[in-house]
Amino acid sequence: MAGTPDVRRRVGAERLARRVPALLWALALSVGFAYLLLYVVEAPRLVGQLQWNASVASAYVMPPTLVKSGTGGTAVMGSVGDWVPLWFGLLSTSWPLHRELWGAMPTLLFVASALTVGWSVRQVADRRAAVLAALIGLVVSPLALAFLMSPFSHNVVYPCTALLGAYLIWLARGAGRSRVTAIVVPPALGVIVGTCVASDALLAATGVIPLAITALLTGLRRERRSNVVALSALTTAVVSVPVAKLTSTTMGSLGYVTLPTPAKLAPLSELPSRVHLLFDGLKALFNGYLGGPEGPGRLHAPLGLASDVVMCGALLAVIVVGARVSGRMILDGVRKRGSQQPAELARRLHIVYWTVSAAVACGAFWIAGEGPITTHYSYYFTVVFTVAAIVPLLLSTGALARAVIAAGACVYFIAGLVGLTSNYLSIYAELAPTASTVARIARATHAQYGYANWADAAGLTWGTHERVVARPVVECSGSEGPTLCPGFQTWIPAWYVPRRRRTFLLVEAGGVDFGYLPPNLGRPLAAYAFGSLHMYVYPYDIASRFGSGSG
Repeated sequence: MAGTPDVRRRVGAERLARRVPALLWALALSVGFAYLLLYVVEAPRLVGQLQWNASVASAYVMPPTLVKSGTGGTAVMGSVGDWVPLWFGLLSTSWPLHRELWGAMPTLLFVASALTVGWSVRQVADRRAAVLAALIGLVVSPLALAFLMSPFSHNVVYPCTALLGAYLIWLARGAGRSRVTAIVVPPALGVIVGTCVASDALLAATGVIPLAITALLTGLRRERRSNVVALSALTTAVVSVPVAKLTSTTMGSLGYVTLPTPAKLAPLSELPSRVHLLFDGLKALFNGYLGGPEGPGRLHAPLGLASDVVMCGALLAVIVVGARVSGRMILDGVRKRGSQQPAELARRLHIVYWTVSAAVACGAFWIAGEGPITTHYSYYFTVVFTVAAIVPLLLSTGALARAVIAAGACVYFIAGLVGLTSNYLSIYAELAPTASTVARIARATHAQYGYANWADAAGLTWGTHERVVARPVVECSGSEGPTLCPGFQTWIPAWYVPRRRRTFLLVEAGGVDFGYLPPNLGRPLAAYAFGSLHMYVYPYDIASRFGSGSG
């Protein structure tokens, strides 16, 4: 038959075109689940490494003292109150296996956040899109695990941001819901969100402001369902404001103090450099760091470059889809078009909320981040959830989109797996060998209690299961010249009440908090040197010669 070879080739090409997305999808799923399996296996080791980090361990060492001794007048919490994690720590410090629970809880909250995003996608798309959304949220850059597994690093921000996105969908699908539920839930959720905003103000940028903006855009449409959604969402946002203020005031009256936030409005001259920092931070969140000089493997550079391409494509898709849907909502409101179906409204709310969340979070970092030299990608990690919430929706637009998205997911998941197997969290375990030496000397000299710089104190205390207890100190000015004071953050006065005991002081040459032995402490009983540290043992509690305030 004439033309049969051409027909066969065309049919074969069509079959291949249909199979490619399916094959890429199968590969992406396989790599994604391989990452999750490896993470489950590696999680205990990762938690063990992170416990030596001061930002992690400081959250663990405070609750036991607070339960036994109270604030001692003033408990310094750092620049963020983190009240919700603190309350949980105070509640559970006497529970069996509380150490294991504290180590696992941040990860459980992060997993719940990713699954919540997956649930939201399932309400506005098919099951395949929901699975992909959950995987994008779960298979994160290993660099991000350092703060996702930390108890004092925006733990309430990520789950609350995801919860508010799911809440908008719940509001849009409110047909048949009882009036009591419709009236009670918005302010009740506002109370929860308000306490979380007081705990970490970053939630205002990632969740509350996007919720309010989405509600206002929805309210432009002059029809009952949209107005009910807008009113309910605004109620939640408005109620959260006084609740946040009341929570912060109450904690302050109980003796808990937060330090001034380092965030401030950037001068115009810094804005270009902050754009570069933001881009570098986003690259880290999407595994682009593999292309840097620290990548130990031969394939890391091309894989990092591919990750950058995937990131740019995903963010461009978010911008285009978000701008188009937001524009339609505004035009519909201006033109006063009629009602829309709950499914359509839910999809629009979902897209607008997550787009605005990413825009506000990145904009807040750009305009008022912590200085022009650090990426602080934990501030805008929710951009990953935005990509997870929006990009999978495009799977339904055609075979080409399915193939491109599946290919991008393959790159993202493979890069995450490579990073996880390359042990990018090992830096946090550097204190472990030193801790064994400190513990041995402390035990031999009967000086298990002492003082060190902030970067070592909490990790040494928590990592040794309090076989050695070190409290943070900084250099300050005393009546007789330079001395040491409690500080600089996350400390309790009860830690520095002098007692009849031997104590030690760890000094790191050129350390940030202090780098020399203060002369007012007197002559040490013994001195030891190991690595970059010097350990001095005193026959008395050197806290009796500390200054009265933090440095």
